[in-house]
Amino acid sequence: MSKKNILESIKSFSYDKNRSAMFGIKSAIVWGNSNETNGIFPMLYISKPKHISQSDYELLLNKLDISIRK
Repeated sequence: MSKKNILESIKSFSYDKNRSAMFGIKSAIVWGNSNETNGIFPMLYISKPKHISQSDYELLLNKLDISIRK
């Protein structure tokens, strides 16, 4: 039997701007929700680059559209 790839084991994704700085992380987070473990885990952190302002970073987060092809 072949092993499933990571995308086959994820039932859904969610996006959190992480305003509460969960776990001490200031980055926005894309979470994966697993079919196999019924758990949630971070898939992607989106950090503010040092050369842009906080307001520009907020604008980018508000306009962000993430698509994952299976």
